[in-house]
Amino acid sequence: MSSISLLTLVSGRRSQLHNLLRGVREQSTKPREVIVVFMNEPVPNELPDPGCKLHLHSLLDPNHPLPLAAARNLAAAHARGDILAFLDVDCIPHPDYLQQLSHVVLLTQGLVMGDVRYLPPEATQGGNWSYNALEQLAEAHPRRPVFTDDRAVIPLPYYLFWSLTFGLRATDFARLGGFDEQYAGYGGEDTDFSFTARKIRLPFFGSRARVYHQYHDSYSPPYNHLRDIVTNANRFYAKWQMWPMEGWLRQFEKEGYIDWEGESIRVIREVDPAAVADARSNSPFG
Repeated sequence: MSSISLLTLVSGRRSQLHNLLRGVREQSTKPREVIVVFMNEPVPNELPDPGCKLHLHSLLDPNHPLPLAAARNLAAAHARGDILAFLDVDCIPHPDYLQQLSHVVLLTQGLVMGDVRYLPPEATQGGNWSYNALEQLAEAHPRRPVFTDDRAVIPLPYYLFWSLTFGLRATDFARLGGFDEQYAGYGGEDTDFSFTARKIRLPFFGSRARVYHQYHDSYSPPYNHLRDIVTNANRFYAKWQMWPMEGWLRQFEKEGYIDWEGESIRVIREVDPAAVADARSNSPFG
């Protein structure tokens, strides 16, 4: 029987982490361990018991507040399971999440993404929630694949990969070389990861392994990540000769924040804080 390491990254989000660990404790298939990497913040003294070994690590990066690629690689480097299950800290796993995800990973021997359902703000307030309530309140993303009982596994195009919830064999993560740490923070590093999977012919599937995404403020467009998006778009283009996140980039260009010519993009104007505030969205889909 294969063993599973569940990996998550944290920057703030303590209440969300507590809910995730509570969800791990309820798993029908228990993980071998949970590995948490805290990005640019100290490891806390106390956390809820997830019902398995809990390993806590801190990654300090003076150059960036959200070293996502490096943090995922650090978590994987400490993992001892045959299967790596990466789960965003904002997600609460359904009790059958790890059982279903690991089953599809072993069945397909591929990269497997879970099924994310989105919660309204009140769903987890105060930590008083039940799975029945989460299921009733959660909504499917309008632009994501929908899973039904007769479509438990769906082959997906690689550009749909999203790092909120995914799993693969540890040996395949090693074959991929992990995440490219030249990506700085938010945007593009997960699409790069899936394109590398395509390059080495690691198949990509969606599964109905369900998680519930806890509400948080989001920005549309994400002006708050403009510099990261531009840096990472340039990195992505240098590797793949195509532009990621084109919708956001076109909007940034239209509004005069970036100069986009040929094979490079540069920031020419900072976003006014008022514009960032106006872009704040109350959509549960982030």
